[in-house]
Amino acid sequence: MANRGRPTQTKRQRERKRMEKAKEKDAQRANARIRRAEAPDRPTDHDPDIAGFKTGPQEMPTWQREFFEEEQRAKEAAEKLARESGKS
Repeated sequence: MANRGRPTQTKRQRERKRMEKAKEKDAQRANARIRRAEAPDRPTDHDPDIAGFKTGPQEMPTWQREFFEEEQRAKEAAEKLARESGKS
């Protein structure tokens, strides 16, 4: 059975490397905190296209409402004409 040398030097190198990496990460985190604190506030209404919308069903656009009203008037006129021609 062979005895191995004590791994103290390699272990110390690994520990140093780990500690250096941890210090670098701490510095990066601190920089990120500073950068976030100095950044301007983001607008609350990101998209002006949807700024006035509310939850739930939305109103029909004017052009669509007008089209359906015309369709309804035409249908009523056709029914009225059919009733009048049926009575005579």
